[in-house]
Amino acid sequence: MRYPPIDGFWTWDIKRDRVYGDANLSAYFGLTLDEFSHGAPLERCMQSIERDDRPRVRLAIRKAVERRAGFREVYKVRSEKMGLRKILAVGQCYVDDCGEAALYPGWFVDLTQDTACEAQALREVHNHVEQAKDIAQSIGHDMLSYLLDNVEEEVEQRLGVRSGRRKSS
Repeated sequence: MRYPPIDGFWTWDIKRDRVYGDANLSAYFGLTLDEFSHGAPLERCMQSIERDDRPRVRLAIRKAVERRAGFREVYKVRSEKMGLRKILAVGQCYVDDCGEAALYPGWFVDLTQDTACEAQALREVHNHVEQAKDIAQSIGHDMLSYLLDNVEEEVEQRLGVRSGRRKSS
């Protein structure tokens, strides 16, 4: 899998519960560079993750540590400097000489722009589906019109648009 350019790095010292990170991690997670250079508790970093994403991210981290495995999650973070951003975080749990989870380095990329592009593409799909539905209705293809109505509704849901209309039958 190819990833976009990396936006930031971290290393979590699991035994000491200290996350060390670069200036970009500081900007995205709303912690000071001083906090990351001296190591911030993981829970302090978790506070920057959107509330709805936290349980899923916590579980994924716990599983990665328990299994001494990799981590790959997409979630939203909020900071005063960066605002709300959607990121892909990728990490790997490494063990010490005794086989205990010890270090967890990783990196992240900002996917926010990709999300904006996806929304624009969905708006274009919505416009085309709406036009196709109008054409199907005008030539009397009720079943096709019905199916396109369902597609239109699905696109609206993905865009977060609530329509007050009912499906035609």
